[in-house]
Formats: sequence, structure tokens, C-alpha cells
Amino acid sequence: MTSDGMANTSSDESAVSAATSAMILPGRRRGFEARLDQDTLILETPASGRRIPITAIERTEASKSGGRSFVVVLTAPRTARPASWTVHGRSAASVRAFADALQRKLPVRDATEPRDDGTLLVTETPAAKPPVDRRRVASRISVSFYLLAAAAMLTAGILGTYEWYSALLCWLLGSLAIPLRHGVYAGWEMTRETWRLRNRGVLVEGRRLYAGAYEFTDLEGRTRKLTGTSTYAERAEILYDPEGRVEAQIGRSTTGTLIFAVLVFLLCLAMTTALVAVALAGPLVASELTSFSLF
Repeated sequence: MTSDGMANTSSDESAVSAATSAMILPGRRRGFEARLDQDTLILETPASGRRIPITAIERTEASKSGGRSFVVVLTAPRTARPASWTVHGRSAASVRAFADALQRKLPVRDATEPRDDGTLLVTETPAAKPPVDRRRVASRISVSFYLLAAAAMLTAGILGTYEWYSALLCWLLGSLAIPLRHGVYAGWEMTRETWRLRNRGVLVEGRRLYAGAYEFTDLEGRTRKLTGTSTYAERAEILYDPEGRVEAQIGRSTTGTLIFAVLVFLLCLAMTTALVAVALAGPLVASELTSFSLF
């Protein structure tokens, strides 16, 4: 019985070790990182990704950089010079932990055992270009524009061109358009998602799992879950997008949600436009007030 118990324990431990999550070592610079999977070391750079099988690695060596890097040496025939790559990390502790984890995964080889060329097992692929985040670009442009406008107003005020206090007040009021633009985006996203469900959604029946959660089966036989609802019936109609681009909803009606989304979008868009107009009209308002005070 003891041997069986020990066998069960060891099998459980091996199962746990096999399911260990991948270890990640962030690099010193943005876009550089190392990832250690079960049988592969992945080195990511902004330009490419390099996959090195564990069997192609001969050893790891410490580097002379304060413990924040180590060298990965590949296998090579006796007559050839082995290839190597230096892996950098942000802290000595994380580098040491990563290098130790990699060292434990390396196979035990005999010194007289012939070695293959490890570089032949390495695969390198160009890094996929990330999609442009239009929201972030718009945010940077709008913030930069408002900061430049404020600098121009202050400069003109110092030079005595016009009464800049009123212009700065208009600019501060117009700056409310920056957070309000999130309402414009939210209203547009709600309108787009509701319109997609209205035109391409599939209606199925779902059964309640627990409070606020329902389970349903899509057309392909996959079981899906919808949470965060305020319905407590045992069964409910669920409208979902077969392509999974938008979140499903309880019930078949979309008219009320669509009208509300359009109103939110138009209201936020009108308020944002008005605030931007106020900010842009700040210098003109200040000039009119200055000319009026002269008379």
C-alpha cells in the first residue's frame, strides 16, 4: 500500500509540474522578453520572435552585468563554435530564477556524447505588427492640442497681446471635452453592438445556473455562459452573435437599447463639439472683451 501511495503522489506531482504556467522574464527595454514554456525557450524582440527547443540548449552561463543577464549556449559539434544569445532582465532576482528554471529543464548529457547543431532547430519569425490603437492616438492628439493652445494663450498674455484670463477660462471649460469623448465612444460602441445583435443575432433558450448567470448552447454545439444579468427566471431567451464579436443579451428586444445608445452618442457628441468650439473661441472672446473695455 505504501508503494501505491508513493506512486500516486509522484504521478500527482508530475501532473502538477507538467501543468506549470509559462515563466516570463521582461527585458530591460520595451518589447524584449523571454518566455519559458514546457519544452521551448522563446525570445521576443520588437522585430522578431525566436523559438529555441530545450533540446537545442547545451547550458546557461552567468554574464558580467551585475546578475541582470545570462547567456544561453546552444549545442554544436566538437569542430564548430556554439552559437549563443544573451538574455537580459530588469532585476537580478528575476534573472536568477528564470535561469535556474531553464537549467532544471535541460537534458542531462554525457560529455562524450556527440552534439547536433542547435541552430538548425531554432525557428525565427518576424514579429506581427500590432494594430494601431486609434483611441490612444486620438487621446494623445487631443491632449497635445489643448496643451499647445494653453501655451499659446499664456505666451500671448505675457506679451500683452490680449486679455488672456478670459481665453484661459474658455480653454479650461473646453478641456472637459477630453473626458467627455469617452461618452461619445461608449455611445457609438453600444449603438454598433446593438445594431449587430439586431441584424445578425441568433435567439436561443438558456437555462439559469445561478443568480444572474445563464448557460446556452450555440449553433455549433458549444456551451456558452452569460453572466451579469438581472433576470432570475429558470429559462430565458438569449440573443447572441454567432461570431462572438459582441456580448450576448437576455431577451429578443433591441429597440429600446438602440434608441438609448443613439441618444447617448448624439448628446455626448453635441456636448463635446460645443466644448471644443468654446475652447477654440477663447482668444476671440478675449479680444472682444478687451476691445469692449477700451471703449
